[in-house]
Parts: sequence; C-alpha cells; structure tokens
Amino acid sequence: MSQCDTEPIERRRFLKLAQASGGLAAVSALAGCSGQSNETETESETSDSESGETDSSNGGGELGDPLPSYRYYNNPANYNPARHDAINLIGGQLNEAGIDVGVEVFEWGTLYSRVREEQNFELCTWNHTHDMYPGLLMFEFFHSSNNEMGGGNFTGWDSEETDELLSTSMTATDADERIDALHQFQEVITEAAPTNPIVQMPSVMAYNSDQVSGWSDHIRGPNYFYNMTQIEVDNEQNQLRGSWSETIGTLNVVGAPAQSKVLYQTDVLYDKLIRFDPNLEILPEAGLASDWSRPDTTTLQFEIRDHQWHDGEALTPEDVAFTFNYIKEYQAPLYAVQTQMYNDAEVLDDGTVQINLNEENAPGPAYLLLASQVPIIPKHIWEERDTPLDIQVTEPVGSGPLAFDYWDQGSELSLVKNDDHFYPVSFDSRVWRIIPEISTVWELLRNGDLNYLPFSRIGRQLAQNEEDQSQVDVYQMPGNGWWHLSMNTRTDGLDDRAVRQALVHAIPKTAVTEQMLYGYPKPGFNLVNESFGQYHNPDVMRYEEGVDVAKERLREGGYVFDEDGLAHFPAE
Repeated sequence: MSQCDTEPIERRRFLKLAQASGGLAAVSALAGCSGQSNETETESETSDSESGETDSSNGGGELGDPLPSYRYYNNPANYNPARHDAINLIGGQLNEAGIDVGVEVFEWGTLYSRVREEQNFELCTWNHTHDMYPGLLMFEFFHSSNNEMGGGNFTGWDSEETDELLSTSMTATDADERIDALHQFQEVITEAAPTNPIVQMPSVMAYNSDQVSGWSDHIRGPNYFYNMTQIEVDNEQNQLRGSWSETIGTLNVVGAPAQSKVLYQTDVLYDKLIRFDPNLEILPEAGLASDWSRPDTTTLQFEIRDHQWHDGEALTPEDVAFTFNYIKEYQAPLYAVQTQMYNDAEVLDDGTVQINLNEENAPGPAYLLLASQVPIIPKHIWEERDTPLDIQVTEPVGSGPLAFDYWDQGSELSLVKNDDHFYPVSFDSRVWRIIPEISTVWELLRNGDLNYLPFSRIGRQLAQNEEDQSQVDVYQMPGNGWWHLSMNTRTDGLDDRAVRQALVHAIPKTAVTEQMLYGYPKPGFNLVNESFGQYHNPDVMRYEEGVDVAKERLREGGYVFDEDGLAHFPAE
C-alpha cells in the first residue's frame, strides 16, 4: 500500500517542504498521488517548488485557494512618466499570466517608506544603483543579517547559501575568491528571483552645452564627487543649476534614507578618507587621507591631511575616529554593511587614525568599503545629538568641496564653493530647484535657466531632444543601476520560487525598453551588469519573456488555473 493510500498529504505543505530537499522527485511523486501519470521534465530543477505532472487545461489537479491579490506600487506619472507607464504595462501582463495584481500609485516618499522602512508591500519597482563594488549593495539587499524591519533586505530574502557567498565576497583575502563567490551569488539569486532587473539603466546626463562641459565616465554617475570636481561652468553667475521633481526631506547624512537626491548632496558636502577615479584607482590627492597603510589583517591606519570644517573649526583625527565610532554605536542604516566590518576607531597621534577591524570580517576590500564610503562628520556638532537617526538636519556643516548656503524646503537648495578645499570645484555655486513637471524642466534647460539635470529621466522629451539637436546635450555614461521587480518573499505565494519565476517571465522587458525608454537601456538579466567588468557574471540564466511561459512555469510548480484564468494553489 502506498503512502497515498495510507496517509493524507497536505499538498501545499508538501510543496513548501520540497524547497528544502530539492524536491523534483518528491513533488512528482506527490503529483502521482493525485492520479496523474505524465511527467514533464523542465529546466526548473533548481526551483523551490518543482513541477509535477500537469494537464493542458488548468494546470493539473483540483483547485485550492487562489493566489493572493498582490499590490504593485507605482510612482506618480509626473515623477517618472516612463516608469509609471512601464509598471502599468507590467501589471497588466502579470494579470494576463493568471496572477491577480492591482497597481497602486503613491507619492515617492510614501512608496519608499512602505517598502524600505515598513516592508508593507508585495511588489515594487524603482531604480537601484550600485556603488563601486557591487558586493556591497548585494550584501545590504540580500544578506539575512539585514532582514529586520527597516533593514536593507526589504524583500525578506533568507538563505544560508547566499549568506555564505555574500560574506565571502566581502571578506575573502584573495581577490579571485571574492569574485568567484560574487559570480556564484549572481547565479543563485537570479534563479531564486526575489528581485530581477527589468532594464539595465544607463547613466544619462542632459545638460545645456552652452553653459556646462567636462563630464567624465565615472561609475557613480554625474552627480557625485568626481564629476562635480571635473566639470566647467560658463555663465554670468558661474553657477551650476539643476532640478529635482520633489522636495528633499532632510540633509541628515547619518539618518537619511538611502535616496539618491540626499546622497548627491552629502557626497560633496562631506569628505571621505579616499576617493576613486573613473578607472576605480585611488585618487590620492582627492581624499581626506594623505596616506594609508594596513599594518596587519585587522587594522587600517590613515594619515589625515590638515583641513577644516565649513564653520572654520579644525578637522582632526578625533573627528575621524568619532565618525566611525558614532555610526557604529547608533547602527546608522546607511552604513550597516560597513559597521559590520570593524570594532572601533582610535586616534594614534596628532595625525593618525586607526580602524580596528573585527576578526570575522577583517579581510577583504576594506579600503573600498570603509574608507571610500563613510562621510566624516564634525564631532563638535554631532556629539550632542543622541537621536541621530531621527534628527532633522537643515543646515549641515561638512568639509567637502561644496558648503551649505541656504535651503527653502520645497523650493530650492543652494550649495557654494569651499574655497579652502584641497580638491575644489571650479564653479561658485550649485542650485537645485524643485520642479515636478518634466516638460517645464526641459524648457528651462533649453533657455538656460537650468543647465543640467541631476538625474535625467529617459522618456519622450529626451528622445525628442536628440532628434531636435538642440543646445541640450545628452551624455551617456556606463550604467550602474537597474529598474527592478522586487517581491516581498514573506508573502504567501511569493515565498515560492515557482511564482517568483513566473512573475519574471511575464515582465515585457523588451517592450519596456523599446516603447517606454526609446531603446536607451538594455533589457535586464543580471543585478551586476557589464559595467563592473570582472565582477559581472555573463552566464546567469536568462528568462524567456512571455505570458504563456509564465503560465507554464506556474503549472510546473503545481499551480492550477480556474475558468477565469487565475492561478490557484493545488487542493489540499
């Protein structure tokens, strides 16, 4: 007598258990218990819930509970028109694949808070960007240590395998070992699909060529330190004038959410110990540290150059040690990965700071991940702040090449040249205006009232401008970001790889690229793109596009379709 005859099996529970056991045979056997006999072999042998036999009508088996209805968060049309339209298109395709998805529009700040801080979502899409070492963002997004409420791992991904690979990619002393681990991680996470790139976004800069020149191909894009210190401005005010579609909520470099519009400001307001050129080589003359060494595997030492804060106070090694100890004490979310790598910092003498790395995470690309990522803050201002993550900073004091001038919240932010900086900008001031309507921005670009877009939206205006050959030039840099479809894997159904893979198959990546983005980007397939050279694994699986492919993947995973074409769990 078979197990089918003697013991009732909860089919849905069995599917979940099969995730841990690699259960193709087990799930096929279970499907056999339901009276089906025709096995179907597929490419999905690595999925969480593997397929059993299906029939051509409804996916095989009796109907169980329907898959839940999922909310797919969208930004307003005026914030990013192309992405707004793309999300609507994707949502429609997901419904066609039998997955009930409702698109909900939220103002950007609300959308971001619901996803990143509250983890109150099922599906979401926006742009993510890597820094210079892609392992850093991957660790933040997918390591289980960042899975708590408000942590960087907003999808809730939890895997011992990827944890180990990510840790190795961050800490291994051998560079080849780190790269190999990162390559393996890319393969695993692509197949697991808690997040998948929709398109690989280039870094596109629109600017008035009558006033601005000198952009460089730096992986961090046009708005960060390197490009700001390289460009030339030619207008009566010697002023760089840009715009953003919504207001900036704070200039808190410690507690601000990881939003690019905030990071753009802090990267030029505050110095970091080292900076990198476009070839990702250390630029010695551009960092706060004039020299550095690694006496052993668990210590880093930095010689701090003579410098001062924007308020005239001397910047000392005390400030540097304070910064690292302060963000460690308060577990600042922006630097959660970095703070896991060290125990504390101390002043050795009048010019030297030592960072004491912890034993577990001591090796690895520490210069890259610590010295180039942490902004140095003034002790005499921050030591009195005992709630740094929540404080509203409106008049920041830094030491960078640009200093705070004024801020009319909701209207305009102005930064001015720090004449005493050791690696200065060439222009006198940089002004950001808050302008929601992209058509208005383009008109102001053409007439010279604005002269650059901090982050150019790819859309009709950009394509039309290229055709018109106006004085607004477009400069395309190597991209380090992507639009993604991310799923909350804590959610019923989305905790199953088969469902997640089906969702990815249903994304019309080619249509989004060609119809909404005018062919500027490439369809996405890997979270670490070609711009990162040796860190990129070109051999990860690529998902075939199509609603029919998505449906078939659901059938392979044991799901059943009702007469309306909606997917159901198998009957228990």
